[in-house]
Amino acid sequence: MSLGSEGKLQRTEILQYCVGAFVVAVMFYPTIWMVISAFKSNKEIFRTPFGLPSEWRWQNFVEAWQTGALGGLYVNSFIVTAAAVIICVSFATAAAFAFTRLEFPGRKIYYRIMLIGLVLPPPVVAIPLFTILRDINLLNTLWALILPGAAWSLSLTVFLMHGYFNSVKPDMEVAALLDGANTWQIFIGISVPMVWPAMLTMIIINTINIWNELMFALLFIVDEDKRTLPVGLIRFYGRHSTDYSLVFAALTLTTIPILVLYFLLQRHVIAGLSATAMD
Repeated sequence: MSLGSEGKLQRTEILQYCVGAFVVAVMFYPTIWMVISAFKSNKEIFRTPFGLPSEWRWQNFVEAWQTGALGGLYVNSFIVTAAAVIICVSFATAAAFAFTRLEFPGRKIYYRIMLIGLVLPPPVVAIPLFTILRDINLLNTLWALILPGAAWSLSLTVFLMHGYFNSVKPDMEVAALLDGANTWQIFIGISVPMVWPAMLTMIIINTINIWNELMFALLFIVDEDKRTLPVGLIRFYGRHSTDYSLVFAALTLTTIPILVLYFLLQRHVIAGLSATAMD
C-alpha cells in the first residue's frame, strides 16, 4: 500500500470518528441538559436554558424525592422490572432452544406466530389485556404490570435468542445427548452457559424497556402505593403551573440508574447483539 493510500485511509477513519462523535454528542446532549437543569431554579431554567447554573441547587433532588415519594416508586419499579425480566428471558431462552434444537410438529408455524408480537402496538392489546386482568382479579396489583411486561418483551427476546442459538454449534449438546443426558440437562447444563452473553444482552434491553413502561402502568394500576416511577413523575406536573426544576431532578433520579447500568455493561450488549446476526 502506498503512502498516499495510507494517508487517505487515515483521513477516512478520522472523518468517521468525527461523524460518530457528532452523532453521539447530539443524541446525548438532551440528557446532559436535563441533568444540568436539575440543579437550577425554575426561573433560571427559562432565563438561561443552555447555561450552567449560577448556584448548584442540590436541594432540588431532596425535594423531588420527598415531594414525589420516589422511594416507594423505586421499590415498585424494581420489583416489576426484575420479575418481568426474569420471566421473559427465562421463557424466551427455553422457547428459542426448543425452536432451534428440538423437532416437533408445527415448529416453524409456532415460531412465526410468536413473532407477530413484534408488529403489534401496545394500544391494540390494551383493552383485551384490561379485560383479562379484570377477570382473573389481577387489576391494581403488581402482577398486572409484571405479566404484560414479560409477555410484551417475549417476541423480541425469542427472535434474538433464536438467532444466537443458530450461531452456536450444537456439538457439545450432541455429545451430551450421546452420553445419556436428557433435554432439560442439556438445556440447563450446556445450552444456557453457551448463550449467556445473549441472555445478558436481553436482560439489559428488557430492563430498560420495562423500567420506562408507562401506558400499562397508567391503565392497570389505581392505588398510588402501587404505581411505578414513570407514572409517579406525573405528580410533578400541575394543572396551572409546574416546577420544572423538580421535574428535571426527578427525571435525573429516574434515569441515572438505567444509564449507569447500560454504560457498565455496554460491551456485553454490543457483543450480544452482534452475535445474534441471523444466518
